[in-house]
Amino acid sequence: MNAYINPSENEKIIFVNIRNSYNCKDKSNELYRPNLYEATRKYWIMSLTRASKATLLIGHVNGIVKEVIRPTNCYKSKAPKYTNRVEFEGEEIFDSIYLEKSITNKVKIGQNPVNYLNM
Repeated sequence: MNAYINPSENEKIIFVNIRNSYNCKDKSNELYRPNLYEATRKYWIMSLTRASKATLLIGHVNGIVKEVIRPTNCYKSKAPKYTNRVEFEGEEIFDSIYLEKSITNKVKIGQNPVNYLNM
């Protein structure tokens, strides 16, 4: 069993479920992303104001952290199909203490692909 994350109250975290992109290997499928960064950073339905307050963007698969990004920018997507969605840019944290840990002690994993902590 994976250990749980234990972020400080100062961390404002957005958790995004990247399961569909993570498991998609078909390059012709719209869910396909070439890497974890791309799977985590884009096309999320959320408030741009709220998104801009995040100190971490965490991509998870079934509650297990696969990617951690420190956002430097967020904006409404210019992709024609996703104009009502938010994209992020930022620094990948390859040595994050959260990688491969469970988030299920902090958020409920369900139908909503986006969850917030300390926001």
